[in-house]
Amino acid sequence: MRTRSISAVLVVALAATLTGCVAFVPPLSTKLVAGRVIKKSEVGFIVPRKTTRMEGEQQLGPCSRRSFWAPSVAYSWERPGWTVFWCGPYDSGSFEASGWHALFVAFDDHGIVLQKDFVNLSDLSSLDEHLERWAERVRKKKMPAQ
Repeated sequence: MRTRSISAVLVVALAATLTGCVAFVPPLSTKLVAGRVIKKSEVGFIVPRKTTRMEGEQQLGPCSRRSFWAPSVAYSWERPGWTVFWCGPYDSGSFEASGWHALFVAFDDHGIVLQKDFVNLSDLSSLDEHLERWAERVRKKKMPAQ
């Protein structure tokens, strides 16, 4: 009987060692790090093909970033993110899962809203890069080549 329980413990330990482990630790604070949080309830007035860029800026205030390449703006904010710890048979480490978010708004050439989206951003790209890639996808979808 004792041999069976030792074998079970060894099997569990071996499986944990070979497959690794992951732990998610929530942020210790919810205090805003940067920007101003924009809630979905605040942007209900933005209606694609009706709302203008000026109306958006009057309601939401100045944006965090304007794209120089595509008519679009970003309102971004950041809260502390979750910390992810991981370990495996050969390596271990940790990283912070981003608490960086934004509201992106794309416009046509006349300053009329094409689309708005709330996005979760990664720390692997700048806000400009995120915004320009998103705006390009929106423009291709909403304004196909003629």
